[in-house]
Amino acid sequence: MSKTWFETNFCRYINNETHYDENRKIIKETWYYKSGKIVDSYNYEYDLSGRLKKEISKNDYSEDTKLYFYEGKNKIPRFEKSTYKIKNDPIKFYLRDNKEFDNLSVSKFDSISKTDSIFSITNKYMKNIGERSYTSATDTIYRPRLTKVKIYDDFFRVVKEKIFEPNDYTLNKVFFNNEISYEYDPSGRIIKIARLNDDQYHNFLLKSNGKYDEDIKPGRTASNSTTEYSFNSNGYLHSMTHFYQGKISNQICFEYENNHIKKLFYIDTWGKKDDILKPNIITFKYKFDKYDNWIECIKNVDGKDLYVWKRQIEYYK
Repeated sequence: MSKTWFETNFCRYINNETHYDENRKIIKETWYYKSGKIVDSYNYEYDLSGRLKKEISKNDYSEDTKLYFYEGKNKIPRFEKSTYKIKNDPIKFYLRDNKEFDNLSVSKFDSISKTDSIFSITNKYMKNIGERSYTSATDTIYRPRLTKVKIYDDFFRVVKEKIFEPNDYTLNKVFFNNEISYEYDPSGRIIKIARLNDDQYHNFLLKSNGKYDEDIKPGRTASNSTTEYSFNSNGYLHSMTHFYQGKISNQICFEYENNHIKKLFYIDTWGKKDDILKPNIITFKYKFDKYDNWIECIKNVDGKDLYVWKRQIEYYK
């Protein structure tokens, strides 16, 4: 369900009916159009360990049934068996071994510099089959490929990450993609995430001794984006501000009342001039049941009531 378009933040107003078991796991979901017609329905079954074992999704045009099989106490299924039926088409069966898609990785941690280098072990590469034409292929030898470097502070929190990607059609070269840095407040909450790309291309060629030689070339477009977070005295998120190339791209600020969002202010600078920037003001008005769960919420945007959510909640006795 979470992969469907109507589960996005923009489409949450579509009518939804959700059923839970006594362990708060979702066992049934039904999504409706405004007219009341069903968009999609989902049913879930779990094993005694609380792991998803069966999932059925259906609509007027298709039905998909998935069965999940686990090894031992693992929480990630080893096998997935899928039965897929499109209206007026024959049934299709699929069996997936998730282990085939696992990326084996190893890490090398330097305790002095508190640096963790992470390598994926792979035999996959792109094979040349003609002029500027390639296809995915596998080699007979598995080789380590640098994918990420993590740097930790004295509290073993990640303060910097360097991301690497394959940069040629062999297994021997990687490209430095970007650098991500993190800042924390005294409570250990992330208050700043910054992504930085400089104006150079950094390629790393793996040598026979297992080390990388760096090759630097100019011509890359430099960019930086930053997201900053602030929190109120109760620990709730107060604001989230995104900057691109040093300028505000968008910002959202929250006001709370009794642990619920009462009001938020949103600014999006895309395609707008600084002198006409004006935040959208969104106000939420609630009605609660005797258990202090909201049963009605009105979303007011810039002084106009635009959306109404209503919930009918049945409780286990």
